[in-house]
Amino acid sequence: MKKSIGLLLMAVLALTVLMGCGSSLKVDENTVYVQKKGRVIGASVETFDKDYYSQEELEEYVNQRVEDYTESHEKNSVKMDSFSVEEGVAKLNIRYAGYEDYAEFNNIEMFAGSVLQAMAAGYDFEDEFLTVTDGELGESVGKDTVTADEEYKVVILNEKVNVKVDGTVAYVSADYTSMAAEDTVAIALPEDAKDGEELALTYIIYK
Repeated sequence: MKKSIGLLLMAVLALTVLMGCGSSLKVDENTVYVQKKGRVIGASVETFDKDYYSQEELEEYVNQRVEDYTESHEKNSVKMDSFSVEEGVAKLNIRYAGYEDYAEFNNIEMFAGSVLQAMAAGYDFEDEFLTVTDGELGESVGKDTVTADEEYKVVILNEKVNVKVDGTVAYVSADYTSMAAEDTVAIALPEDAKDGEELALTYIIYK
């Protein structure tokens, strides 16, 4: 059962991210939202139509994971916003105090901050990048171009996911990326990748 629950939490077909002040963001892909102040929102929705699934057991499992994590971290480092199962669909929304918590909780690598901070943290920006204009991918550029303005912000991670930022995307890693919107990048595995294969770091530079 634990394996099934873990797969449910990792596999996402569609989701709704609930935000403060009564507003909502509706998307149809697995999406991580990096907000202006560094907070991160993640949510997942998965079909929940197997007899051996238990809503109560799944919710208990998620709550226990959050409790275990917060026992050794700040109280509000991870918080389950909501969990529900309706008409065979499970919806889970989780808030994270920062990208560090998202990375550790989900066992991935992630960074969010300014380009200057990323370089100081050891990220080399040696990828091939593509320009982004009005939400469309453009020409190929290199490190010198994407790091020219150190006040630009960057999200770096190795996860198959859509990434939404509070800003306008200016450059993205050339491999396995496409634009879902001016502020949202879709990261996909290559077609010949095996299930569970590690994904290289993807850089998303925005202003």
